[in-house]
Amino acid sequence: MENIPSLSQVLKTLFFEVATQLAKEQNVIKRERCFSATSLLLVLVLGWLQHPLAGPSQLARFAHTVGVRVSKQAIAERLSEKTAHWLRCVLEAAVSTILFASSQTQGLLARFPAVILEDASSVRLPDALAFLWKGNGGSGPLSSVKLGVRWDIRSGQLQGPLLQDGKSHETHNPVHALSLPVGGVWIGDAGYYCLHFLRQLASAGIFFVTRPRGNLAVSTLDGQRFSLASYLRQQTGKVIDLSVRLGSIPALWLPARLLALPVSPEIAEQRRAHLREKAKSQGHVPSAEALALADWNLIVTNIPTTLLQAQEVLLLYRARWQIELLFKLWKSHGHVDEWTSCIPEHILCEFYAKLLAMLVEHWILLESCWDDPHRSWMMSADLLRDQVSLLLQGLRGRLPLDQVLVLIHESLAANASIPARTTRPSTSHQLLDGVYWGLT
Repeated sequence: MENIPSLSQVLKTLFFEVATQLAKEQNVIKRERCFSATSLLLVLVLGWLQHPLAGPSQLARFAHTVGVRVSKQAIAERLSEKTAHWLRCVLEAAVSTILFASSQTQGLLARFPAVILEDASSVRLPDALAFLWKGNGGSGPLSSVKLGVRWDIRSGQLQGPLLQDGKSHETHNPVHALSLPVGGVWIGDAGYYCLHFLRQLASAGIFFVTRPRGNLAVSTLDGQRFSLASYLRQQTGKVIDLSVRLGSIPALWLPARLLALPVSPEIAEQRRAHLREKAKSQGHVPSAEALALADWNLIVTNIPTTLLQAQEVLLLYRARWQIELLFKLWKSHGHVDEWTSCIPEHILCEFYAKLLAMLVEHWILLESCWDDPHRSWMMSADLLRDQVSLLLQGLRGRLPLDQVLVLIHESLAANASIPARTTRPSTSHQLLDGVYWGLT
């Protein structure tokens, strides 16, 4: 609970100072007859945090608890293009806030100063918003936006969500250009695989764990190119750990470890079918090497064996699923990709306000239950939703905000832990014990 004063100050700054200053600069609140910038932000962010599918009527009722008596028509009128731009600016200011909990001091994660997961998730928007957020077009949506995130699962620090056009590749998201701590581990999926980027990480003293993609070019440490698929077919064992050089240009070779884990024949056939279908749509035929490598899960890393054994690397990559669960939480719990209106301006306001709600939620959960390595993020979010009215009273000054955050901490810390399983432990237990159960 030592971080409660910092969290309290961050919340006050966001809702009272940042919101007010930006609203004044953008002329969002001309006359404070009903709403001030603070009360409007409280209604939209906390209203949708407590009731993610609320329409103007329910938001108007929630506004009464904020001390603002308005009709649903007044709420609808506030959901304008100007308000949407203001909310986006508030979101950008909030994202720049850095909050983290006490880093874990035990288990696999404690061996590194940071273990950072990176990913992006797409949200489809109405076609009318293509002028603002461009989608892929064609068979895809005309308008969509990608949420880029980096999450340090050791300290809990969240960078993002930073927004980009849905048609842009994840590696063009601003979050991908942020600096990483020396000695830390960066973990990304195959969509981020780029030898140039991996070389930059290695030269800066940063470790990486990622899946390769495409026709992987590998050489032995003495520079001999070889067919990886042919080599793997001759090997036995549950996991194969090779010292290789990545890349096809000798001057740009990247020393790394390549880990290979066989998959079931059913999964391999599904992968080959996908490769053929994708190649057909692009007008070519998949290579025999690519089809053969479908029999394997491949991971590349520059973490030496003195720091992590093969099974520990696999376990660290397995932890990447946690960021997928974060996006799932935002969509299934926060409903950031659903709206109650068909009016583009209303949808933009709802989208930005819900992202702000998820950020505020993350900050509070970070302070309340991060110390428990076996916390359930989804369960914690459900419990927090029941505490929104209490949080509102703290932000309105009806109760001391620090004391409110202490009460929320006590409620969440006592009820959000995942019970231990007798068979196949959860990821949190595996990370703590350093034992990967994926090979059993």
